[in-house]
Amino acid sequence: MSVDWFRKPVEGLDGTLNACYQALDRHVIRGRADDVAVRLAGRDWTFAALLEQAGAFAGVLRAFDVGPGDTVAVAHLPAPHGIHVALAVARVGAVASYDVDDIARAKVVVAPSHIPTGDADCPLITLDDSSELPWDTVMRAGRANPAGCTEVPADALLAVVGGRPVSVLGALGVSDDQKPVAPEGATLVDVGGLALWSFDAPGAEA
Repeated sequence: MSVDWFRKPVEGLDGTLNACYQALDRHVIRGRADDVAVRLAGRDWTFAALLEQAGAFAGVLRAFDVGPGDTVAVAHLPAPHGIHVALAVARVGAVASYDVDDIARAKVVVAPSHIPTGDADCPLITLDDSSELPWDTVMRAGRANPAGCTEVPADALLAVVGGRPVSVLGALGVSDDQKPVAPEGATLVDVGGLALWSFDAPGAEA
């Protein structure tokens, strides 16, 4: 697929891009806002609807000072939340880690319900109200101040799964290096040309 670079690569200098921009923003800009981007758990999600959710949660992450290269620990979230979170993490240029061991160095942890974080001194956001930062509450704040896309270098990581790094270019299918492999119990889905995964495999359709 083609890449919309923020800064095109030139000899001796890597380009910059953003995975969420590739998956959502550029399609909205080109008049596809109301087109279906992906079907998750029996619901069609348009590019515009996904962009609203990703921008809002990216605003939440930005409020917690999450930026390029930072780690966001992500538990096995059901659809559509898992896709929303993955896109938001990419939007701020951070790395989504699906490895439990990374909680200790995460800037933020996102889980379906309360989980022990040990000595990690980081915010825990849960889909239910079992933490001080439930999803509905933080998303209201995020919608009031959504985040734009952060430029990252061409060799930036998108995620870490089972100790295996996934690069932005690999997830976009541009590079054969560090391509995504779905974690156990998940299935790969295509969102605007970006390969992500959902843990609700029966209802996830690209």
